[in-house]
Amino acid sequence: MKKNVVCPLCESATSIFVNRVRKKDLLKIYKKFIKIDIGYLINSDIDYYECLKCGLRFYYPHITGDEMFYNALQKFDWYYMDEKEEYHFVKEYISNNDNVLEVGSGKGAFVKYLTTDKYIGLDFSENAKKMAAENGIIIENDTIENYAKFHEEEFDFVVSFQVLEHVSNPKSFIEASLRVLKLGGLLIVSVPSEDSFLKYAVNSILNMPPHHITRWRDKNFEFIAKKYNLELIDIFHEKVNEYHKLWYLHTLVRNSLKNYELIDVSLAGKFINKLSSFIAKVLMRGIKKEMLPTGHTVIAVFKKI
Repeated sequence: MKKNVVCPLCESATSIFVNRVRKKDLLKIYKKFIKIDIGYLINSDIDYYECLKCGLRFYYPHITGDEMFYNALQKFDWYYMDEKEEYHFVKEYISNNDNVLEVGSGKGAFVKYLTTDKYIGLDFSENAKKMAAENGIIIENDTIENYAKFHEEEFDFVVSFQVLEHVSNPKSFIEASLRVLKLGGLLIVSVPSEDSFLKYAVNSILNMPPHHITRWRDKNFEFIAKKYNLELIDIFHEKVNEYHKLWYLHTLVRNSLKNYELIDVSLAGKFINKLSSFIAKVLMRGIKKEMLPTGHTVIAVFKKI
């Protein structure tokens, strides 16, 4: 356990140790569930912290995936989805003539929801840029921090979908996003919600390094608004989606049978997982959408004032 670990959002050194992810367990779970060997990225055990100042939960060291890691994930149909509830929510804010910058755009799937043609995406992937270009979509292989040096106050909207939790320096990401935003413009970010069932999901490896570095709660958005003198217009929580319903029910059942752990590779844990899956499938039949709580994603809408 490290002392005086600095929070990547507020840079406070008042973070407290919460848990530890063992390297051997993390490698084992990645290999079992998604057939990816991440040994070349992970050099040590990883500690999980909570900042006492801003409330952000984060992993240390801040180990992030590389292009090879994300290329391996892109092979799964469920990884990049063209249809998302968050796209429908955000498009309602954007008008015909607005300038839109999407950070972490992928191939630019969000564009089809827009009526404006003033759109630019930023993404690391050269493959994403090629796919976007085939559809006439402009994607630049650049970081928001570098892009902001040359495009101050150019955009009416800066949006990012499921990106902030991946970056090792969310503070610089947010500050650069605000730099390219016009006065009165909106910064809209969606992330997995730590105020949802995700907080209790065991062996949720994609919510850990090298995939996710941080975990976000509503209180973190309130901190950002106060720190950067922004108006927090909305915090929107989607309901548990149909494709997450079984996962939600499994998590609910599993944690009623055994105490929560970040990773559980024990024999007892394996038995509980199988039993939980069986019970969750039975419960699926009687669960209607209106009965479900808040789900995977939260969207925060900030106004630059």
